[in-house]
Amino acid sequence: MKIAITVEALKNKYFAGVEQYISNLTYQLLNRSELALTLIAPSDLPHSLFPAHTHVIYHDPTLVLGSGLFSAVFFPPKNLSNFDLVHCPTVTAPFFFRPNSRVVMTVHDLIPLLFPRWQTTRRVLYFKYFLKYRFRFVDRFIAVSNTTKQDLIDLFEIPEDKIDVVYEGVSEQFRPIEKKREDFILTVGTLEPRKNFKRIIEAYISLRTEEKISDKLIIVGKKGWLFDDILTIPGAFQDDIIFKGYVSEDELIRLFQLARFFIYPSMYEGFGLPILEAMACGCPVITSNTSSMPEVAGDAASLVDPYRIEEIKNAMYTLTNDAGLCTKMSAEGIRRASKFSWQRAAEQTSQVYEEVLAL
Repeated sequence: MKIAITVEALKNKYFAGVEQYISNLTYQLLNRSELALTLIAPSDLPHSLFPAHTHVIYHDPTLVLGSGLFSAVFFPPKNLSNFDLVHCPTVTAPFFFRPNSRVVMTVHDLIPLLFPRWQTTRRVLYFKYFLKYRFRFVDRFIAVSNTTKQDLIDLFEIPEDKIDVVYEGVSEQFRPIEKKREDFILTVGTLEPRKNFKRIIEAYISLRTEEKISDKLIIVGKKGWLFDDILTIPGAFQDDIIFKGYVSEDELIRLFQLARFFIYPSMYEGFGLPILEAMACGCPVITSNTSSMPEVAGDAASLVDPYRIEEIKNAMYTLTNDAGLCTKMSAEGIRRASKFSWQRAAEQTSQVYEEVLAL
């Protein structure tokens, strides 16, 4: 099987969930001997991501209107038709017309259509006007959760038998250590409205004021969009709420290993990889009872309504004051995270390739 995987999104300097998916899944697929893989990659692809013998065709997305989303309309890569199958691990496929090959596309979420107020205008335009056309070229979709699968069915009327659910994995580097947890609460995500940082901060300030807890709140993540309100912290709490910005994977793992608990009440997710990363490190998790997050967390997390600050605060208070519950949730989280691996995701993705090529 001659297969091309388009990994142009790895041009981004800071890896978020989608980039983690592409890099980890591709690495595992490259280890499968039955696949002859070629990467369609940016010229500045970090060579440390993949084995030295990896076959790469370099193609840099050209910015159109300040974004790579529309690059394929005018500047698609050449030679895609030389492959039996092209896998696009995001919805920004690097071609405008269908190549003479089978096409598999991974869909992470359809949030720009479901909640356009949380997204940039160009992302909304791309999802609203280009996706339906792009989806016509796709032979099989991979959805990262049943939530995303249902969104594809509801919004685009994609036949159910044309969608395979392949869960994301968690890297082996995320693991617990034998060390006492420290007095801080951790939250992670791109600074944007959907991640619900404003309510997290309000709940935390209420907890500090009413219950006199001493734990600090550490916020990890790069700046996204509409983040000014998130960064506006009352003067009395500026030493207690710490914005660390984007951190390396090693530093993120260390924070997961040491935090009292991890709070992730996002308003909507297609998957929610940080939930698994925290659990794999033995960090108790509070997350939302909406979209894919209960699907990922199972029974190993405390679930809250992301729109109710009081509910978020109460969950935080419980874990701050109940060491026994934290210990129980830590063990349950480790067991839950062990059910997800990039090796398994690669195996299931390879099966999708085989089925599509047999059509």
